[in-house]
Amino acid sequence: MSEAHTRKRKQCVRQCRNGGHQHLDDYNQLDLITGKGPSKRREIFYFAEGTFGAIRLDDHKYRFIDQPGGWLRGTVKPDWPILTNLRLDPFERTGMGSSFAYFDWVAFEFWRFVFVQRIVFKVGQSFIEFPPMQKPASFNLEAVKEQVLLAMKSHSGH
Repeated sequence: MSEAHTRKRKQCVRQCRNGGHQHLDDYNQLDLITGKGPSKRREIFYFAEGTFGAIRLDDHKYRFIDQPGGWLRGTVKPDWPILTNLRLDPFERTGMGSSFAYFDWVAFEFWRFVFVQRIVFKVGQSFIEFPPMQKPASFNLEAVKEQVLLAMKSHSGH
């Protein structure tokens, strides 16, 4: 176990002893790890820095942010979630603006949003009850610019 991992564990134990809470996903994956059964998890949550970006529920993925320029470019927030059936489109190439057929398909699949609303609400409640221990890392240019401006301000007084 690395020194950083040990330090993090001790911090969690200390926080729990002091009445703090840590968010856990509440899945026992022992059967999966030992090869005795499938995963108990039906959903996967995706975050971009501190922003909730998407949820995968079984074969469907609901994206609440998009990166039209790829992973190295910025994110945008579509007006409505982008729904993808990952069995039909494993590379997620269809979506908003890709074709008129996509809009027809979404119209027939729109009922799925009822299920995802319940799950997103549940995970949102858990983050209220068990808030994150630290602020998420930020790797965007706006955050870098903010750090440079803070550094400039702190040195201007000298």
